[in-house]
Amino acid sequence: MVGRTYVGRGRNGNVGLWDGDVFLVLGEKFGQPVVKQEPYFEEEEGCFQPFMMVDEGRVIEPIGRIGWDAHYAKTMTFGGPNT
Repeated sequence: MVGRTYVGRGRNGNVGLWDGDVFLVLGEKFGQPVVKQEPYFEEEEGCFQPFMMVDEGRVIEPIGRIGWDAHYAKTMTFGGPNT
């Protein structure tokens, strides 16, 4: 699913964000963190093999009602169909 994060196995890391074309994975270049692109793993090509979508949870009770206060949570739920 586009825009969701997956745990899997990749060349540069084991967590990737699917952008609809490739997985975006945090890697390292010359000792600095960088975002690397890894194609979906298939038998003949690709290098990121996703296994499970990360459950990012859903806000049940926000800290506030507007702006970033509505983004942060007092309570959250995990494991539901809309997470």
